[in-house]
Amino acid sequence: MESADRLLHQPWQYAAYLAASLFALICTVGLLPWSDNGFHRVLGDANPVLVVVAAAGIGALALWFLQVNTEFAILKGWRTLRGMTWSVFLATVLAGTIIAADLVFRYPQDINVPVPEALLFYPAIGFVAEIAFHVLPLAILLLALRPLEEWLGREPVTWIGIVLVAVLEPAYQVLAEVPPLTGRAVYTGVQVFAIALLQLYVFKRFDFVSMYAFRLFYYAYWHILWGMVRLDVLF
Repeated sequence: MESADRLLHQPWQYAAYLAASLFALICTVGLLPWSDNGFHRVLGDANPVLVVVAAAGIGALALWFLQVNTEFAILKGWRTLRGMTWSVFLATVLAGTIIAADLVFRYPQDINVPVPEALLFYPAIGFVAEIAFHVLPLAILLLALRPLEEWLGREPVTWIGIVLVAVLEPAYQVLAEVPPLTGRAVYTGVQVFAIALLQLYVFKRFDFVSMYAFRLFYYAYWHILWGMVRLDVLF
């Protein structure tokens, strides 16, 4: 039976990441014919294809570093199935809380990209978000914090890195709220921090594929399924 260390460096690890990257790229290219494809509201004038390709390349380097130097992995074989189960459960619970918050705070009517564009947009932008908010910052931070391992040990340093990285996406979301620092903005920050922290926990315990799946399950509930229903319920 192969050791855990050897499993982390099998070629199928990187084949799984390549598959995820190609999936995101195919979704992106498939959206290009739509003028209102959702990318402009997130990426501005940046070319979405170039953004996804750049994210895939940067993510590959960051994941390689994490696999070689830490316990984080792209794929852990059968453990990935357990990771998927955790992702479905956690995404379901958290989607329920944000839907309840939407009933109270009333997020903007156009917060979600409409179906059918949403079916391609959210897998693509979700991949970019995982690299930008989780994988790359975690690799950089754990590299910077390595000297602390002599005094604190690897596990505490890893968790310091996880908590600090988990702050990035909620900070971005809160700053994007208009008007800022309202009750809704504060709730959004807490919600997204909880999601990010649990995603990074799934990444640590299981793998990148499970973490990416977590985001996709959450997006499916919140942005796609509820995104269709809320227009009739709230507006």
